[in-house]
Amino acid sequence: MKFPLLNFFLIFFLCQNIKSAPKNPESIDLNLKKLGITYTLQESTEPIPNKIHVLRINLALNKVKPKVALGPDPDGDGPAEVSLTDPRKLASSPSVVAFVNTNPWDSFPNAEGRKNRNWYSGQPVDIHGLAGSIGKMRSTMAPSNASVWFDAKGKVHFGHQAEDKVQEATTGFQLILSKGKLTVGKGGARHPRTALGADEKGEILWLVVVDGRQRHYSEGMNMYELATVMKELGCWTATNMDGGGSSIMGLVDKTDKLKVVNRPSDRFLGITRIRPLPMILTIIRPEQ
Repeated sequence: MKFPLLNFFLIFFLCQNIKSAPKNPESIDLNLKKLGITYTLQESTEPIPNKIHVLRINLALNKVKPKVALGPDPDGDGPAEVSLTDPRKLASSPSVVAFVNTNPWDSFPNAEGRKNRNWYSGQPVDIHGLAGSIGKMRSTMAPSNASVWFDAKGKVHFGHQAEDKVQEATTGFQLILSKGKLTVGKGGARHPRTALGADEKGEILWLVVVDGRQRHYSEGMNMYELATVMKELGCWTATNMDGGGSSIMGLVDKTDKLKVVNRPSDRFLGITRIRPLPMILTIIRPEQ
């Protein structure tokens, strides 16, 4: 089968811009450990195959800090809060050593009341839940969603009502682990997942991405399975963030280049496609 010339160039472009996940964790820069960051790739086969990407970050060392990166506001005081942006562009600052996706979002209806969910870069969207950086909130808290925010000291907090002094803020769907206990029942659909978790003191942060929708490679998890993973890692509290084709994790390698370490599920002409996002949570090191 012959593709039109346009499709050929699109395939070539995508192939040049998608970095595959490292074949083993040893390819990750060991100097990250000096910053209090540890990356592990867990592989499970039961009940189905799954690849679980885990970042453990010791915030108490004060060698790195969380920072939210948002896309541009396309209309000022208008209804849109952000334009979808390639997450690698959002993480382009040289101080970024890692990132994951965070908040869910939605588009706006057209004249016929239909929403375009074929996400594209530059698309104006509405962020769901609390979102902001450096104390300035772009989106307000959604009562039904669980927020994850960081105070001025870098300590992480989870809940439905943020404190007054929020420095960096994100929001997921719901708490899946609270006070060390699972808050979700067994069963449910399996999808790619992103989760944020922390220990009881709020000093150890876990960023977790589970690849999914890829048969025989990694098929995804339901909420109960994800919560179980977070508890086994040592989390006291954990929140399920936006998932599906949005689930992505980036990390610097030995050469200090930021690369996508998981395998996102979105496809275009059979090739991995990085979905544009409204925002990400980055982990940054002090500026040199």
